[in-house]
Amino acid sequence: MTIQQCKYIVKIAECGSLNEAAKQLFVAQSSLSVSVRSLENELNITIFERSGNGVYLTNEGAEFVRYARQIAEQASLVEKRYAGDVPRKQLCISTQHYDFVADIFAKLLNETEEASYRFSLREMKTYDVIHETENALCDIGIIAIKSKDRAIMGRYISQYNLQFTPLLQAKPHVYVRREHPLAEYTVIKPEMLKAYPYVSYEQGEHTSTFFTEEIVSEDSEKQVEISDRASLMNVLLATDCYTVGTGLMPSLLNGGRIVSVPFDCEEFYTIGYLLRKDRAVSESAATFLTLLQETMTEN
Repeated sequence: MTIQQCKYIVKIAECGSLNEAAKQLFVAQSSLSVSVRSLENELNITIFERSGNGVYLTNEGAEFVRYARQIAEQASLVEKRYAGDVPRKQLCISTQHYDFVADIFAKLLNETEEASYRFSLREMKTYDVIHETENALCDIGIIAIKSKDRAIMGRYISQYNLQFTPLLQAKPHVYVRREHPLAEYTVIKPEMLKAYPYVSYEQGEHTSTFFTEEIVSEDSEKQVEISDRASLMNVLLATDCYTVGTGLMPSLLNGGRIVSVPFDCEEFYTIGYLLRKDRAVSESAATFLTLLQETMTEN
């Protein structure tokens, strides 16, 4: 299997036609067909079924395309990285959905004086943060682990050649809009939440409770799942929904319209960062980690 074959497969899947893919790739259709058949024989799978209207993916082909797309994308990143016009400084942060990480990222941008750099901040599901870090698709992964899940998450993370460095233990807080009926309480008990819709971040196919970012509210009869932080904040601002988080929420990012109230429960979060054990920390990553540690110390 070659990178070129992976690129061919991805393009054919996108076009749904060998003929159209060949045109866009500037190769002969016969050469493309031979390459596909060769790969199918090598892997002992059928990637495409042919029809009068073109080609379509088999079930095993659809699975393979997901891997092929990752390989092709990473190859493109490597090619761009060494093309000669790449910024001197690069940094990629993968994180669960946290305001304070975005705040630290903004500080890093303000402190960076270089004329050329490429920084990225990606918010994603817990599983994806772990595996982006494992596969060196990011420099740093940031997650919070719930106290009841510490042992199982520790075992899960260690099997991927990763090191989790804890920075802060945080008691859970309930997030609500400032006008919410519960906003003026000094502490919120679990039974006080039953009447209100509970909002959490969806985790896709990885639904195990140790992947969830929130202290799970199993008693809630009204549950809402949302995929991104902006949507979650908009829902909280417009409704009597609530969510549960670490309590670390810079007012700069929400204008004080969302408040956090301590949640009366025994659980707590351990906030920390993930690094590959065999990968050196870059200068930009070290600077970000310093800012992260300073923020955790302040809290």
